[in-house]
Amino acid sequence: MKKFLLLIFLLALPQICFAQPYLTLSFQALDPFIRPGGETVVFVSLTNPGTKDIGRIRIYAYPGPYLNLSSNYFEISGLSPGSSQQISFNLKASSSAFPQNSYITIKAKYLVESVEKETSTAIPIAIRAEPLLQIENISLFPEPEPGKEVELSFLIYNFGQGSARDLTIRISQSEAFGVLSENEKFLNEIKPNEFKQVSFKLIIKPSTTSGIYSIPIYLSYKDELKVINYSTTKSIDLKISGSYRFLVYLKSQDFLTPNSKGNVEIKIVNAGNQEAKYLTLEIIPSHPFLEIFPSQIYVGSLNKDDYDTEKIGLKVGNALPNIYPLKIKISYEDAFGKSFEEEKTVYVKVYSLDEVKKLDTISPLALILIIFVVAISLYFWRKRKGK
Repeated sequence: MKKFLLLIFLLALPQICFAQPYLTLSFQALDPFIRPGGETVVFVSLTNPGTKDIGRIRIYAYPGPYLNLSSNYFEISGLSPGSSQQISFNLKASSSAFPQNSYITIKAKYLVESVEKETSTAIPIAIRAEPLLQIENISLFPEPEPGKEVELSFLIYNFGQGSARDLTIRISQSEAFGVLSENEKFLNEIKPNEFKQVSFKLIIKPSTTSGIYSIPIYLSYKDELKVINYSTTKSIDLKISGSYRFLVYLKSQDFLTPNSKGNVEIKIVNAGNQEAKYLTLEIIPSHPFLEIFPSQIYVGSLNKDDYDTEKIGLKVGNALPNIYPLKIKISYEDAFGKSFEEEKTVYVKVYSLDEVKKLDTISPLALILIIFVVAISLYFWRKRKGK
């Protein structure tokens, strides 16, 4: 009896092995997951892999929990052997859905040689509440300057519908700055509509020139089910403004007397650590200078550790011999177009006629006497050395 049953099974085996399905269903979702309140499109392909015609195919779609379909019934007149046809429908997740794995059941009823047959499949749909992180309230204190240490702090805000978990925040140093202590921070979770503050210690490199640089902030995190990994880079502007320190000197002057004209030469030094652009000098009229020419001087750009000299003509009024202030207004801009103004003062001496005469008389004579004394001393020194 056992041998007889085995023989029947072996005779039926070729038919089982070579039997083909009449209708196959395959599917694809436009998006790998759908967020609460979000939509996507699902495509279902119906294929006839067999050798017989398929007639009147009725397709029913049954949504799982928290899912809604734009259409749940389709009908196809038929499929010839080896042919296929595709249907599609919109899928929307309920705004109240929480993260889970839902599904859509597709059931197809069709006719083969007037015999009704049926097949079905389940389409998995992942509902994920996606986190969405933004960097806000950026602060750099104190104001970044070459060689200074600053604290960078900011808020990471979650605008998304799901929590961000296992969040890593990292900063890499650049040509403009270095990172003091740790350059990586870790946060367990930022819930929706929640924010966390993060701070880093930076040092601006002394060789950094004024300008706007970028601080890249690398974020890596997971969704609240720790299934999906996210990574993104946010950029923060690093505005480095150097400091200015101008020194203004009276380099030389003519012998100015009351009711006379002459020149003074001033020297302006940029002792700060950044370039001054569109540098302009304005000589402010004051007693006893009746005329100033030119009253405005355009210098242009003046680099750090550089200087400029300018000659200014003055007409002195009827004034007593004395030392008088000459005020100079300095106007310039930094690399970002911010304007600055400051006022400097040099002191110009107005001589009496008697002082000028004495200086004119004594100076050449004193020079001759000095030369004579030096020559006599050198003569006797050589004579003594020769003995």
